[in-house]
Amino acid sequence: MDMTILGLTLSEAVWVPVAAALFGGVLSLAGAFGATILANRSARKAREDEAERLASEVAFIAFFKLLDGYNAAANLKLHIDEMFDAAHENGHGDMEPWGKVMQIVGADDVVESIRPSETSFLIHEKKADLLNEVHLIQRRIANILASAGKYNELRAELQSFLVANSAEAELGEGTVMSAHFEGTQKFHADFRMSQLNNLIGQIMELLDQDLPRSWKALSNFKDAASERYGDYFPKFNAEENLKRD
Repeated sequence: MDMTILGLTLSEAVWVPVAAALFGGVLSLAGAFGATILANRSARKAREDEAERLASEVAFIAFFKLLDGYNAAANLKLHIDEMFDAAHENGHGDMEPWGKVMQIVGADDVVESIRPSETSFLIHEKKADLLNEVHLIQRRIANILASAGKYNELRAELQSFLVANSAEAELGEGTVMSAHFEGTQKFHADFRMSQLNNLIGQIMELLDQDLPRSWKALSNFKDAASERYGDYFPKFNAEENLKRD
């Protein structure tokens, strides 16, 4: 016969506390497991957010390089146009381009290359054409600036030639220069002047072609990065901060 302890049989007195302890343990274990899952989810979300933030910063580096390249090219075009305008205003509109364009300010600017890792998100976004265009236009802008630097170098050599032969040359005022030579000196002078005319003509033609192209790549890249990274990518209106020619 079972013994009774405070209204419970002996078996009940033994198993009820054990069952309660087991049930409490299960609840405690479930709570701990749930807390661990939540903590892991939170940590994973934090890591994903941090990775997204870092990736957006890398994309912004590429955008800034594009913006810097566009500004450098736009400033170069503005400076050349101003010298042509000044020559026309001073009555020297009939002079050759080399005579109107003196040293080009900003020609020594360096346009940074964009690293593949800074645009790799475009691969996942299936924007291979934009990926290629971004790298190509940055290289073309860098080449234009290098050509402007070469123009300055050749222009300085021509100026030294004119100074060395000042008895047969006339230096104009303002932003223009003119000269007249005969014989061998004329051949050398004409060759240098032809070099400068060809080079400044190429620079101006490339600026006309690549400035709109650079702007388009810049705008499309900004849109793609904003679409990919959302609020992580800085929000601003490029059209309000930059004036297109």
